[in-house]
Amino acid sequence: MRYIIFFIFVFSSFPIFAFQVQPMVSEIQPTGSQSQQTIRVLNNSDKSLTVEIFALDLLVNKNGKEELRPNDDDFLIIPLTTIIPPGKTQSVIIRYIGEPVLSESKSYRIAINQVTVDLGELDGSGIGMALSFKTLLNVVPNDAKANLVIKNKEQVDKETWSVLLENKGNKFIRLSQAKWVVKNKGQVYKLEGQDLSRALDGKFLLPNSSRKVFIRIPSKFNAKKSDLEVVL
Repeated sequence: MRYIIFFIFVFSSFPIFAFQVQPMVSEIQPTGSQSQQTIRVLNNSDKSLTVEIFALDLLVNKNGKEELRPNDDDFLIIPLTTIIPPGKTQSVIIRYIGEPVLSESKSYRIAINQVTVDLGELDGSGIGMALSFKTLLNVVPNDAKANLVIKNKEQVDKETWSVLLENKGNKFIRLSQAKWVVKNKGQVYKLEGQDLSRALDGKFLLPNSSRKVFIRIPSKFNAKKSDLEVVL
């Protein structure tokens, strides 16, 4: 019973360390006045919040999984660490200082990590808990455009398709922000917004790259017999 009570205490106490980050997705240019973004961190708890901020390269491996690598060179971040009083908001400036001439867009995660709070001080357990947000930041050169091509689609099971996509353009694609339209013998099925986000497992496609994604489609639509259009 003692362990159950402690478990309830820890997770019911967790929200007091919560904070919010806005915006979670942003787009900037490699040079000029549009080459920086301000991120706002709101401490909505009743305790002071210490956070650290750093940049990560966003890559997608051959299996479609996101890989993150530390990048200390491409951004000037002010401040790198900060203490935010209860109920207050801290603005963080993220300025791109990397390669000024880009042939294609580059994608990053900006990590905002809470410095660990050691709840073990309360009972000697040594358990530490912290929150972390990773925003999406894209650096996009002028006139960059995406060019999505559907290479192949297959029926995986009764209500799942695998779709091989290729982005032949030089700008990233957020697949979950598109509209997916399936047609077969006069029937039309559309997916967008939250419904699409829940049905689609792969949500990001880098420029000049390919990946296979899986999407849930009603069983009355067969992958081989249906037409698929993805409207960006």
